[in-house]
Amino acid sequence: MRLHAFLLALVGVAVLTAGCTRKSTPTPIDGLELKKDEATKFEIKVPTNWKVQQVQGELILSTSKPGITRRFLDFKTGDGGAKIELRAVMLDSTRSLDEIIENSKLEFEDGLDRYELTSSTLGGVPAKKMTVAFDQEDGEYRAEQYFAEQDSVITIVTFAAFGRTFEDYQEQFKEVLASVKCARRPDPPKTYDTLAPTAPEPPSDTLRPYSASEFAIQIPQNFKGSKASSSGLSAVNFEGSRFDCNIRVDVFDASKQNKLDRIIEQNKDNYGGGAAKSIQLGGQPGKYFSYNPQRNISSRAYFVVKGKKMYRITMNWYQPEQSLYLPIFENCLKTLSFK
Repeated sequence: MRLHAFLLALVGVAVLTAGCTRKSTPTPIDGLELKKDEATKFEIKVPTNWKVQQVQGELILSTSKPGITRRFLDFKTGDGGAKIELRAVMLDSTRSLDEIIENSKLEFEDGLDRYELTSSTLGGVPAKKMTVAFDQEDGEYRAEQYFAEQDSVITIVTFAAFGRTFEDYQEQFKEVLASVKCARRPDPPKTYDTLAPTAPEPPSDTLRPYSASEFAIQIPQNFKGSKASSSGLSAVNFEGSRFDCNIRVDVFDASKQNKLDRIIEQNKDNYGGGAAKSIQLGGQPGKYFSYNPQRNISSRAYFVVKGKKMYRITMNWYQPEQSLYLPIFENCLKTLSFK
């Protein structure tokens, strides 16, 4: 299966026909505590003994065991695990509720749509409920998602579990669902009569998915993706509060030249003339140059060819803060997939 889109990562996992009797051991829930968000006013109860991550105004994620978050992104082999997630998504002219629901679906290798969509409520607000279940090596994976719109904000609540453990949590999931208050538009920021500078915000180590027509990638939660001018087919730039720290993906037509070694040789002089290093990106062989375009800025340019398209992924980061940027940027590249 592959994640299609907006709220999840793109992965490739086949639906299994065996193992439906297998079952993992659920993580007990010792109790529930209420978590609130001051920016968008949403609320939700989460297990007191599960790991909780919170991004103000956007996300509360509670997971049953360390490391299980990655499995919910790539659906690789693992041993059980569950999550409770509340996410707030601001609507604008480029997003609609129907589009967000559609982009939240996994895309299965056999092309079938296994989702069931029904009407429901969330926090007293009319909602759509989307359910899916399919088998994995450790037993059934099952998920329920609720989508409700209020004040031009979509509140999305997700319950999901691997290893045929969803039913073990069902009573607590009902209590969690009943505790939800939907998000609202945050109040406009207060203005202050000051010229004091503010420090740039480092990239979040919590990643969120971004999907374009030619590729999908996970980017830091506090980064934005926007289309950029390009001499090729398309370009998307991902950046946070430092404009000299970014990831950019350019897509070019490679129908006339799709030999990676030849492309590397043609571009060598543009990146300092040094030798390119080999790497695997999105399951494809690639190569990259390391270079310094200006003082205190380090960069890498990755090249990958798939079919009749050439992808160039450029990373730039502020050298004195490399420890904040480079490890997270490298994690982003590990999630890259090509369509």
